[in-house]
Amino acid sequence: MAAGLTGNSFTDYNVADGNYYYSVKITGDDGTKYNSSAVAANVQTSSSVTETFEENANGFCSVDGAIENDHSGYYGVGYANTDNESGKGVDYAISVPSAGNYRISFRYANGASDRPAALLINDTLAASFAFTGTGAWSAFTSTNEISVQLRAGNNLVRLQATGSSGLANIDSLAVTGVAPTAGDCNGGGVIIEPPVDPVDPTDPVYPNADCADLINNDSINWRESSLQSDQQIIQCLAESLGKPVGYGEKATGGYNPNGGSKLVIITNNKPEDQILAAISSSDHNWIVFDKDDFANETAIMMYRPYCASSSMQSALGVNEATCRDPYAWCAAKGVSSSNCLVTFFNDELNDSSLPVRNYLINSNTTIDGRGAKATFTFNGFKIGADSSGASTHQSENVIITNNKFIGVGHTEDHNLDPDMIRSTGESHDIWIHQNTFDTTGDSAFDVKVGAHDITVSFNKLINVKRAALHGSSDSRPINQQITTTIHNNLFVTTDDNFGSSSYNTLRRVPLLRRGQTHMFNNVFYGYRKDVMSLRVGARALLDDNLFMNPVNNSKGDDLADWALSLFDDAIQDGSLEINNSYVFESDSTCSTSGNSASLDMAQGSVPNMLADYNSASKNAINSNKLSVGTDLRNYVMATAGKGAKTPWLSSYSEGKNNIIAAAPNSCQ
Repeated sequence: MAAGLTGNSFTDYNVADGNYYYSVKITGDDGTKYNSSAVAANVQTSSSVTETFEENANGFCSVDGAIENDHSGYYGVGYANTDNESGKGVDYAISVPSAGNYRISFRYANGASDRPAALLINDTLAASFAFTGTGAWSAFTSTNEISVQLRAGNNLVRLQATGSSGLANIDSLAVTGVAPTAGDCNGGGVIIEPPVDPVDPTDPVYPNADCADLINNDSINWRESSLQSDQQIIQCLAESLGKPVGYGEKATGGYNPNGGSKLVIITNNKPEDQILAAISSSDHNWIVFDKDDFANETAIMMYRPYCASSSMQSALGVNEATCRDPYAWCAAKGVSSSNCLVTFFNDELNDSSLPVRNYLINSNTTIDGRGAKATFTFNGFKIGADSSGASTHQSENVIITNNKFIGVGHTEDHNLDPDMIRSTGESHDIWIHQNTFDTTGDSAFDVKVGAHDITVSFNKLINVKRAALHGSSDSRPINQQITTTIHNNLFVTTDDNFGSSSYNTLRRVPLLRRGQTHMFNNVFYGYRKDVMSLRVGARALLDDNLFMNPVNNSKGDDLADWALSLFDDAIQDGSLEINNSYVFESDSTCSTSGNSASLDMAQGSVPNMLADYNSASKNAINSNKLSVGTDLRNYVMATAGKGAKTPWLSSYSEGKNNIIAAAPNSCQ
């Protein structure tokens, strides 16, 4: 990074081979910051060569399987065929004269479906490959090149399957850079698989220290680390976030492990318009917020782009600038600042004739709020689109993570339907992770019109009236395909809001029609009656969920009431199975110190939803799911919501014991 430049040119010296991306950041006289688009540059020096390492030759170390030659099209004596198991791989040793960027690709054949793999270099996860199908086992092709860091001297390289089918058939490894040669298979240490739940060190050791600094240090902006290309930065963002488990397990959002991922950095110059442009594309876009521009709390109001419409300006009786600023509108209309947002959003905008609706998020998109204090106010997004119960746009592969969504008070059946996240139109492969939803005007995460394969994890919901509607009408068979996994979320309802006519939290976690949901390790505080509703053949499986309710409360109910009423009327027409779940007497600190009662029950026929998941999800869930008790309470309280601790889904987690020790004193 270069700073304080003058003139209109810049020369970057002493760079290693590889792909580089250059952008310009300018601060105007008024303090406004502008970021240019990144321009790509590929550097190859005259000394750059490509060396190919084939099976049973120098540089090839071993395969967890066999060298075979059953299918034609290979070079050399054959190809490496691993056993069909996750964790099996191929090992190489590569020596280079100096540390720097090198480009790596693999030649392979895959006559089946995708066989994803992780690339480990010197025990550290460096990249991922999809190894998509090539049409036949004799149809060999090469992956896209990726840029990796190699240290001077010996490097141990392992390509390791992350799916239960093992690797594709690997014909060779190609390394391009300054004089790569075969290394020593016995040197440089032992390849160690990264643990699912890291050991609890006093000072955590992260897979990539530069990535950890970029993620955890808010003073390092997105292009101010040693990770410079979009692909490198997004790989860091994706790997530090981790992988979803359950029905949304395939979601990778804006990260394409084969290359082409684009980093979109939102600045404070009309951020809503920038977000709209980024989410409208189906390219692999990973959206983040400039850490400097959003160092302080900043409201993002997604109605603002509509203010360019003359009909919107006419309806509000103001120009575009005043329309975009609720406080300017309130000043013009004589509304006090204390009542401004409620009046503007819940009165003035409560009009179905206005053009304002939730904007659509297209496929292959991530909205990542880490490192920034941006808050989505009033409404959010829809993933996909529908009309009259039929899909009109199907989005796939979407991640929304580490954002804060806040309402301006609930208005029953608001004409603009201000959901925060609405998955609809048969959209699928969606991950909603570690967001905070606070007093939202409508739902936190609705699922409608056949949307499916969705995971909702480690979110924090505070006084949300309607957490999750799954299926908006009894009459729509398309909702039979709804599938959601809801785990490790924290649901909090304060006593002054519980059950009041204006703030009814009941029957929406979820209200499920026709589809099915698997809920485990969620923590609820203040939910005391009718927590869900199952209709039209819906199916729900609940494992190891914790409920805590205050003994001293305005309704005068107690443990016996809660044990009876939480699920007594849940089933209108459906099936429910609850295992190892309990309700505890608690206090204002959300402790589990009081008496408890079991909530276990079984009614109807509920499938084993865990069997629907891939082996990686099953293993991760079985290794990390906690029994109901204080540890579960503390773990979820420490990891749920924007800015919370990184949970077990990521290899960048600090480990269970450290996280439990860091739990806040109260869930409110």
